[in-house]
Amino acid sequence: MGRLRNSEVISAIQNGNEEILFSLSRLYFQSARRWLRQRGVADSDTPSVFSTVLLTVFREIKSHPGSSNIDFESFFFKAIKNFSGELKAVRKLKLNDGESPEDFKIATTCFSILGQEAQKLLIARYSDNLSFEQIAVRFDFSNPVIAQFEVNKAYTQLSHIVQIRLNPSAA
Repeated sequence: MGRLRNSEVISAIQNGNEEILFSLSRLYFQSARRWLRQRGVADSDTPSVFSTVLLTVFREIKSHPGSSNIDFESFFFKAIKNFSGELKAVRKLKLNDGESPEDFKIATTCFSILGQEAQKLLIARYSDNLSFEQIAVRFDFSNPVIAQFEVNKAYTQLSHIVQIRLNPSAA
């Protein structure tokens, strides 16, 4: 089987053809895995991350019928980049000393619940290691104190969501 054309991929996804997922997996898994490994994702986690992102992209393209003009490959790899940034940010936020793999998955899910602005702030601070001065410039805040306040507000919001999810009786 030769390389799929972008229009064929988008058309198959929009028509709900799930067979395209197998073709896309064969086509992109190795390069995505290599990219994820270079960004610090454990080798054992790469299949899970890859399939999660592939399904998310599939659903997003399918739900937006006007998306026939996008370049699938760049859209897919941008989604992988964003997801790996989210994973990295959640890892740096450290839940507890007694953190289990299940707790980590819950925290990752909770991170995706946050608003897009809060996610970007936390990724900038904890994944990209930006200072509050750099965050203020990137997000057009008038000064670093406001940037620090916004990052702390997003962190507190995430902490509350994670606490409620991990311990529902405490809510």
